[in-house]
Amino acid sequence: MQLKQGEGELQSGKALIKEFSAGGKSLKEKLLDDKGTLYLTNRRLVMEREISPEKSDLIFEFPLEALQNAEIKGVFGKVLIIETDLSKMSSGLKIKEGFGKFSIKIDDPKTWVAQLSKAIKSRKEER
Repeated sequence: MQLKQGEGELQSGKALIKEFSAGGKSLKEKLLDDKGTLYLTNRRLVMEREISPEKSDLIFEFPLEALQNAEIKGVFGKVLIIETDLSKMSSGLKIKEGFGKFSIKIDDPKTWVAQLSKAIKSRKEER
């Protein structure tokens, strides 16, 4: 992932999209089982898939302002649930309106929720 000027990486990890829905409708066939690396920076949330050591493909990207909620679901196979404003999403998908929900399998979802919740809270305080 290419960092932008003034941007710093807060966390990253291998991730797998388990579910994706928009406007209450399941669209899991669009991103189901997409594997890649999830990155959280001080400005955005990005998921990319590696094509080669020198090249990667964008799965999705959101500015932190687009994030609405982050939580953990599940008892044994815990997943990270992210709710976001799709109008601010960069992706190859043709969905550009409403709110979307991603269910992402990632190591240590508790730490991810803490980081994302902190980012959401600081964004709300800036308003």
